[in-house]
Amino acid sequence: MGKNKRKRGHTKHVFVQKKYRDALFRRIFNEKPVLLELYNALNQTDYDDADELIFYTIDDVIYLGYKNDVSFIVRGTLNLYEHQSTLNPNMPIRGLIYFGKQYESYIKQNNLNIYGKKLLSLPFPQFVIFYNGVEPLEDDKDYMELHLSDAFEYVGSNHLTTDAAPRQPVVTTDMPVSDIDVPDSAAQNTSSPISTRPCLECTARVYNINYGHNQELMARCRTLEEYSILIGRISSKVRTGIPLEQAADTAVQECIRDGILQDFLIKHRSEVVGMLLEEFDMDEYIKMERRDSYEDGHEDGLAMGLAEGKRLEQLHIIHNMFQENIPAQSCAKLLDKDVTFISKVYSLCQAHPDWSDEDLYHALKEKWISL
Repeated sequence: MGKNKRKRGHTKHVFVQKKYRDALFRRIFNEKPVLLELYNALNQTDYDDADELIFYTIDDVIYLGYKNDVSFIVRGTLNLYEHQSTLNPNMPIRGLIYFGKQYESYIKQNNLNIYGKKLLSLPFPQFVIFYNGVEPLEDDKDYMELHLSDAFEYVGSNHLTTDAAPRQPVVTTDMPVSDIDVPDSAAQNTSSPISTRPCLECTARVYNINYGHNQELMARCRTLEEYSILIGRISSKVRTGIPLEQAADTAVQECIRDGILQDFLIKHRSEVVGMLLEEFDMDEYIKMERRDSYEDGHEDGLAMGLAEGKRLEQLHIIHNMFQENIPAQSCAKLLDKDVTFISKVYSLCQAHPDWSDEDLYHALKEKWISL
């Protein structure tokens, strides 16, 4: 059956970036030796001097006040690493904004003259997204690319037209960040219709770091693999109904016992659990979900009747709470619903992860369960 067609609605919410996985990722990879390990794994290099790595983060200039995860310069490359637990097709737009700020800062710091006759030398940009959300990448692949040019509209006029088909996301099993196509000068100087070639591009390279994916990359960066194991254990426990705090604390203890991120977790155990509780804004989540569900439910209500549309709206919220690993008891309390009913919905979601809201609705309707 079809997948939850409303999942795409989450990509427009900035607040989801505050979730624990993002904060924890940033905390773990904020140490130069660990970050250099990750850089080497992505680029298949063997740099061993962590002091060559220079953090290059501009505070509070990105995405409606949110800071980026990790930004740094090493060996002539300007790197932006972001962690995402929700697929967001607008990451190249965000990358464009951030890189613009970065290069502006770099030019000022190095007293470069952009008005001079000499071509400036700028660090080479690399934009990488580490994704470990519930929704799989297309075809459950390990890697995909998002392009800024996919967001551009071509105006249908005599001087701005194109017969080119929209580019589809590039999806492969694995691709090193270093494999970057750089056009030769002859190709760059060849004229082409202005409407077919946008003057801006930004490519976000998305790696699925859910445990079991990108195994070659994980083998080259043990810290990334151990982070993936930790998050997988937390998510697995939350899905069984264990409260977030207990799930996090138990998973941390298990990882320490098993030698997974052992030194980091022993040193920062209370911080890790605290980040889980502080970063996940439950009230904001409910507010956003209800707003989206009202819009979706209104459209569906016109087609299937207002009563059924309202039920589908409520079911949509429950479905997405399940996908965000919110325990059934918490979901029931927040929505003022019977926990038995919520548990039935969660059971269906777990048994049929590919079901859409409509699939769940019809299954519940057949069993005469009232929404």
